[in-house]
Amino acid sequence: MNAHHDWRRDTRKPAVVLPALSCDCAVHVFDPARVDLLLPGRRYEPPVAWLDELRTLHARLGVQRAVLVQPSVYGSDHAVLLSALRADPACYRGVALLDDSVSDAACEELQAAGVRSARFNILSRFGAAFDSTAFCRQVRRAEALGWSVSLHATAAELAQHARLLLDLRTEVVVDHLAYLTAADLDGEGLRFLREAVARGNWWVKVSRVDHRFAPPYDGALALIRRVIQLHPGRMLWATDWPHPLYDVATTTMPNDADLVELFARAVPDAAVREQILVHNPARVFGFPDA
Repeated sequence: MNAHHDWRRDTRKPAVVLPALSCDCAVHVFDPARVDLLLPGRRYEPPVAWLDELRTLHARLGVQRAVLVQPSVYGSDHAVLLSALRADPACYRGVALLDDSVSDAACEELQAAGVRSARFNILSRFGAAFDSTAFCRQVRRAEALGWSVSLHATAAELAQHARLLLDLRTEVVVDHLAYLTAADLDGEGLRFLREAVARGNWWVKVSRVDHRFAPPYDGALALIRRVIQLHPGRMLWATDWPHPLYDVATTTMPNDADLVELFARAVPDAAVREQILVHNPARVFGFPDA
């Protein structure tokens, strides 16, 4: 098991002011009182990152809404996620991990608590082969609940399954810019994303670039701008706090204010920033729009 390198607790106030009702579309919370729910053989040991820490972080950043993503260390036991969502139903929405172990009754409970998406790990480096039959079965369940489908995969892996994925009719969210790098700007991965967002039901989450670039992240600007230019109306933004599975041997744990400022530099138009931070998340995750 990998130790989780602790997130930066000295979060500073960003130089940019975010619009009211800005949403951080991917954070993870870990309840220190529920270590009994952690999976044996989990890929990392989670940090202390519960609701008090999340609220303090977001107050400093100027974020009022958040999407809480079920951490893999809890598997499909959503007790911690449910507790967190119920703590602030006006400001939090959730993303669940959906498989056959999650009953229809459990899905209804998740829906009532604010879950609005089901996440699927397609990343080959997570070890499990992609099972298209199981995936389609769970997508049908998510669609019946009115949930979007969140895909955790590289752009190349998405392109590999393009025929299946591009036929999805529900809303689809691509996590973490599909792990694109600067070298991918003229490659198959960006071409796939261009085709996907043109379908009208696909969204791309601008996040986790700090894993691939060093502060102050100047090298990430061209990549972020290129992807957002595909369709600003189909983009989301997230910190991915508290930055699980961070490789400090090759990258530097970010001060989350740096990520806010990076987004502002990549999107200098205030109206476009508001679209991505406020209106797009409201549409995808069911918040009241501003």
